[in-house]
Parts: sequence; C-alpha cells; structure tokens
Amino acid sequence: MSRYIILEIGKSAYTEFKKKSGDFEETCDAILVDDLDADSKEDAYNQMFSKEEHSDKDFDQLVVLEVV
Repeated sequence: MSRYIILEIGKSAYTEFKKKSGDFEETCDAILVDDLDADSKEDAYNQMFSKEEHSDKDFDQLVVLEVV
C-alpha cells in the first residue's frame, strides 16, 4: 500500500495578483484535496469520492500522485 495525494487544478484553482502596472495576472495553482493510503492511483481516486466530505463536490481537474 502506498501514500497518495490528490490535487485539484484548472479553472477553480487560481490566484490573481496585482502587478506594479496595476494590471492583474492569474497564476495556475494546485489545491490539496486529500491524502490517503491506497493500492493504486485508481483506488485512491475511488476512495476519495467514497468519503462523504467529497461526494457532492464538483472538481475541475484532479491529479493523483504517489508520494515517494
């Protein structure tokens, strides 16, 4: 069994910052959604959605990474 982290990226994960010129620029961020022990990336993904806290969320894009 390995440790996995699940990150959200995309349209819902960004920050705007104000530049010296006064213009705003977006960054591309990643939000830590969960970390858990699982047998595979697919298992981690399925475990995350089986948790009540995530079952009704609408994610843009998810990334599942194994922690080494």
